[in-house]
Amino acid sequence: MSEKTVYIVDDEHSVLALIKTLTDSAGLKSKTFSSALDFIDFYDPSHEGCIVLDINMPEMSGLELQKKMNSIGCTLPIIFITGYGSVVTAVEAMKAGAIDFFEKPYCGDSLLESIRSALERNDSGSQPVNRPMSERVSLLTPRENEIMKLLANPMTNKEIARKLDISPRTVEVHRQHIMKKLNIKSVDELPTTNKEKH
Repeated sequence: MSEKTVYIVDDEHSVLALIKTLTDSAGLKSKTFSSALDFIDFYDPSHEGCIVLDINMPEMSGLELQKKMNSIGCTLPIIFITGYGSVVTAVEAMKAGAIDFFEKPYCGDSLLESIRSALERNDSGSQPVNRPMSERVSLLTPRENEIMKLLANPMTNKEIARKLDISPRTVEVHRQHIMKKLNIKSVDELPTTNKEKH
């Protein structure tokens, strides 16, 4: 069984270097790829870890790589990063199994927290829908947990965006993913224990 590795796939060499420095500083093993095709050539089912994947790349996009990985049964958690994100694209990625989504420029600490969460998630194979709510909540990334509490407060997407200094579309992406992970249809179903008391 191989050591868990953070596989970083991005056609921008500066981004590859920055994320590798980030993971190295946290004591995490990482490997970089400048294209999705390079990663496919390298990938082996015995590999463990997670993928930090750029959405917009030439030859094969991040979404296309995700579909390819799903088709061959790859279970490595995927964290998407993009400089040209949209709610539609991000929601599509998350519906296909991605666990998080970051718009460039992103906060290094938040990305690192998500990577650690992805590496932990790689240990559990069961679907969150079959788990008790408390266990489903534990699958949320730190950013998702933060946004969930603000949604339950309640706050609008725009209010949350201002508070966290992110875009409303990024909040909406996280909102969609939170509801998918928790298997709920509206914010009214969010765990009441997470709602702030006034």
